[in-house]
Amino acid sequence: MTDKNIDTTYILPPQGLSRAKDILPLLPFGRASLWKFVKTGQFPAPRKITNGITAWRNADVIAWLEAQSAANDDKV
Repeated sequence: MTDKNIDTTYILPPQGLSRAKDILPLLPFGRASLWKFVKTGQFPAPRKITNGITAWRNADVIAWLEAQSAANDDKV
């Protein structure tokens, strides 16, 4: 069941940092794949803010998303 009152659109501001829970709605994969892609260098590395907080630079995530979009456009 879905709630029709929930706004599913999400925009990532170009500046600042975001945690995994904030960027996962924008990605075509889940949390486990996110960390696998980070480890293999296929996704930007996060920044360690504190021992318990890790975040990604929004600009890095946006650049990665745009690169993926451009790569897909080239295949069409």
